[in-house]
Amino acid sequence: MFHFDDDLEKYMVEIDGVAFACEEPREDYEEEARKLARLYGEKQQALAEFLLPELQEIFEGVTAANLFQRLGKPTIDLSTFQIQYFDQTLDKGHIIQCEYDEDFEGFSCFSLDG
Repeated sequence: MFHFDDDLEKYMVEIDGVAFACEEPREDYEEEARKLARLYGEKQQALAEFLLPELQEIFEGVTAANLFQRLGKPTIDLSTFQIQYFDQTLDKGHIIQCEYDEDFEGFSCFSLDG
């Protein structure tokens, strides 16, 4: 299921529009990725409540209505428990990321890299 991506130097798979990455696939990662792909949509409101205050301080025009469209496809790193947005359209030079708790029950450690 996972394939090695030479550019990212990680194993990758995409499920329902959500990309998943890991350093080394484990036996339980396929099931975990399927579960998190389903939960990502269900937990978007909580994720938006975490991300919006940070992003609105940095970028103009970010709203709850356009947030996920502007963030683009998420990459969920199963090895580091991070949600990363590599192709966001808020600007062209940064990676937006945060950490997540099991089953997206909470979010922490917002960062803007690049």
